[in-house]
Amino acid sequence: MTETDTSRAAEATRVINAAMTLVAESGLRGLTLRDLAQAVGKSTTVIVNLFGAKAGVVEAMANAAYDLDEAYHRDFAAEAGDVAFGRDALFALVGRYLRDRALPSAAFARVRQEMLAASTSYDFAASLLVRWETMRRATWTHILAHTPRLEAYGDVLATYLIVEEFYAGALAERAEYEMIAAEGLGGLIDHMFGRLDDPTPATDRYVDRFVIPGAPGDLLEPGSMKLKLLEAAADQILAEGVSAVTNRSVSGAVGTSTSTIAYHWSDMRAFVTDALWHAVFRGMPRYLDHRRPSGDARPDDARWTELMLLTLQPDGPGGRGFYVNYARLIAGICLEARRNPGFRELAMMLRGPEGGGTYVNRDDLWPTHFDLTRRAATRFALWIKGEALAAAATGRAPSPARLKQAAALLVSERS
Repeated sequence: MTETDTSRAAEATRVINAAMTLVAESGLRGLTLRDLAQAVGKSTTVIVNLFGAKAGVVEAMANAAYDLDEAYHRDFAAEAGDVAFGRDALFALVGRYLRDRALPSAAFARVRQEMLAASTSYDFAASLLVRWETMRRATWTHILAHTPRLEAYGDVLATYLIVEEFYAGALAERAEYEMIAAEGLGGLIDHMFGRLDDPTPATDRYVDRFVIPGAPGDLLEPGSMKLKLLEAAADQILAEGVSAVTNRSVSGAVGTSTSTIAYHWSDMRAFVTDALWHAVFRGMPRYLDHRRPSGDARPDDARWTELMLLTLQPDGPGGRGFYVNYARLIAGICLEARRNPGFRELAMMLRGPEGGGTYVNRDDLWPTHFDLTRRAATRFALWIKGEALAAAATGRAPSPARLKQAAALLVSERS
């Protein structure tokens, strides 16, 4: 390699590292060539000569992030060692994993999260994310393989951790979150070891104090200005993330003045919060809405699988894509909460009762042979949202076999 090649490679590495830091701080949408040039003290022309355009920078950065994360997982597995785990040791190990990946220094993990959460992606993203998720699942399967009966949980645990990782990054060091997350994770690990589910006092305490928000659009007249504003904002949130919603973007989409939102809501934060809940409730299928019991007979396994598969498929009516959109909402809010503390309470409102609707609605949705405890509902809810994110980002078709396997591994059978 010539001196020129060495210098060019070093310069490219500096740009990639700076891009990773900027994405961790401002998100993938916030990455601009101008900010990147300022960060490395070069002109945008230098960056274009190295990478072609922003898409080239993002691809090089994402591949570098994958390499760093692969090295992290390799070191993590080596540190775990080839030993059979007891319950407490495995609980500590998984907790350590979540804490590691919430650290500000783990910018490579943030790059992966940004790519998973994106509703639109670059041409290279799907194939890279396939490698990424395969690597994570293989790591956890290897770690668990040395403990009798746990190897089967490697894939399920890796998928469960996808969404919990988002929550941990947004809510780390918040005691209420850590207690609730510990109950969820503890319940999963107890279940893996064949133990019965314990009560969930921390979760129950939060849920007892939690006021379930109503659907903001339910009481609004069709065609009303307030509903139009909520619809426009919800569309923007699902398409581009929470940070895309501004007074100007929503007002422009509706064709009204920028003072209209202020007329209907006390401030922009209240409006965005209502828009987020509107995005959740408007796409929620009736069979998942605990506020509106269907009154139908409990489904058999085939019907349950059909209903769940709909939530993992491309967006559409009848519940199609519900968990994909919901998981992206959660991911976007958690990423925003890392940058803006004002979103942390909203992230906590989503995590605290995680799986609560599934649990309340269990008699309408789950076949009779499943014993859906509160902890089981939480772990299945986190798993299916992780599955929704991964499947959508990688282009993997939803699989009935994966759904059935996850349910069998996460939820006990009635005796």
